[in-house]
Amino acid sequence: MRIGLILPSLDDSGVARAAASLSSLLSEHHEVHVITVYRHEPLQEWSGSFHVLDVPPASPGDGLPRRLGLFIRRILALRRIKAELELDVSVSFSEALSIQNILTAGSDRPVVSHHTVLSRNENLDDIYGRGVKALVRLTYPRAAGIICVSMESATDLTDAYGIDPRQVAVIPNHIDVDAIEGAAVLPARWKDVFTSPVILTAGRLTHAKGQWHLIRVFARLKELIPDLKLVILGDGDLREYLQGLSEDLGLKTFTGGEPGEYDVYFAGFQRNPYGFMAHSDLFVLPSLREALPLALMEAMALGTPVAAADCGGPREILAPSSDPSFKTEKTEFADYGVLLPPFDGEMRAADDELCREEKLWVDTLHEIITDRNVLDSYSERARERALQFSPDAIRRRWLDFLDAVVDQG
Repeated sequence: MRIGLILPSLDDSGVARAAASLSSLLSEHHEVHVITVYRHEPLQEWSGSFHVLDVPPASPGDGLPRRLGLFIRRILALRRIKAELELDVSVSFSEALSIQNILTAGSDRPVVSHHTVLSRNENLDDIYGRGVKALVRLTYPRAAGIICVSMESATDLTDAYGIDPRQVAVIPNHIDVDAIEGAAVLPARWKDVFTSPVILTAGRLTHAKGQWHLIRVFARLKELIPDLKLVILGDGDLREYLQGLSEDLGLKTFTGGEPGEYDVYFAGFQRNPYGFMAHSDLFVLPSLREALPLALMEAMALGTPVAAADCGGPREILAPSSDPSFKTEKTEFADYGVLLPPFDGEMRAADDELCREEKLWVDTLHEIITDRNVLDSYSERARERALQFSPDAIRRRWLDFLDAVVDQG
């Protein structure tokens, strides 16, 4: 079977990591072609062959005519490369590319790989975004199948966008626990930092990830635990704001160079984040929305205790026996990690009073970090849960799904 995996780029996003990992899973059994929209230096390791549509990405400041022009150019380029590669199945990542994938279907069977809670995506609130959401309603029913990474993202598609539930399947991302453990080496220049207790978070520095809330929470925690440190992995549009907020809060802030004695460390994108995860006392996910956070699962694979906002997918990872639609309003010590109420998403200044959720997070994280028994218990259970997302189990589900898609064609 010839399979195309179509995504914007192999950048530092969770979607790119998921697509790259899927290429490795499928290439053991099928011919895989990774297709990105524009030329760039890949930040992920992929399997198969690599192709580029060579259409530049839209910029946040682009007007509607420019965005529509790029949309049409991608459709033409995608139709051409599908024909050249004679694809049997084309799997797309991101809503815009999935729409284009469906519209360019020829002899290939278009499949949507859905990694978001679409109705809560604040990046699609402008006129272009509303057009994308309208096209989702019109085009997704024509897909050969839709794979969602969580029940949260699947329910959102069926309830908010009228997609037939019979068309939607849920297959979570996989994590290779053995490979992650084998790669968990902390760079020597960072070892002194981790002699102190460390809270770690990882993700793009964007609004959806909510890191400013965690920085504000950490500033209060630092008063209670003076030697505590916060390490932030990732890069993005909010880096300057987040660094300024940290400094305005009176926190000694590392922004580059040689790590020394700081309170908050902006460590940037790390090709290998696993050493940082393995040596942290607690991994914290302050996101405002998540379908199925890969970084959370990777930290758990290393036995790192985790605390996460109950913002969608984290509940399905940490409390799998609970109702996936439930949202806690208080601290929940779940089976495999701690769930906390999600933040309100308001971007506050250093001198603004902590909101209700931030105050609760301060109390809860302080309780967790100062109780070794809690940390040890969750460390053991975290790895136990991570093993349930093994490559073999997820590969089999994908292969069965793709076989059924081709047979139905």
